[in-house]
Amino acid sequence: MKAQNIKCIILGHRNYGEFNKIVFLYSQEYGKLKVVAKGARKITSKFTGHLETLNFCSASIYFGPRSTILTEIETIQSNKHLRTDLTKLKAALQIAEITDQLLFENQNITNLLELLKQTLDQLIISQKESIIIYSYIIKLLDHTGHIPDFSDFKEDKYLKFFHYLKINPVADAEKISLSKEENYIINNKLKKAIETQTDREIKSFTI
Repeated sequence: MKAQNIKCIILGHRNYGEFNKIVFLYSQEYGKLKVVAKGARKITSKFTGHLETLNFCSASIYFGPRSTILTEIETIQSNKHLRTDLTKLKAALQIAEITDQLLFENQNITNLLELLKQTLDQLIISQKESIIIYSYIIKLLDHTGHIPDFSDFKEDKYLKFFHYLKINPVADAEKISLSKEENYIINNKLKKAIETQTDREIKSFTI
């Protein structure tokens, strides 16, 4: 297959060999991809600055016989405003990590890239980072068919809360206020739901 042009967000990366990186990204065209950025760890690499987690990019990839190769990349939006606030940055990195964990390679979800963009844009202006994370996770779990059964909650308000987040835009989450106890209960419930699907322990969400 020849080189393909994509729009994507960087979900994370790790070192591969002496000079390369493996990059995990979510693309509008092909869903989640694992690509090899050859020479990305060299000082003179053309990839320098473009592979940062949370960057929205325009890229070219080549589907080789053994691996998918990243050939070109250019940052469209770096979300630099998130990087200047530690709480917001932590929240955004959790969104990227959870997305990477919950999706399998080549899984493509309609409008997920746009949902990611909306969520990160909302985080920049939000003072309720934890609720923005909850809203995104509920929508992602719903889209992947992994949304848990919340019927074990004795109080109906939690069922209404999760339903509200599922059907309303991320920005509408700003209308909700949670007590410390409510936040703790919801946090643990979603944490458990993600760990059940990924078989990996994750840190608590930003509160």
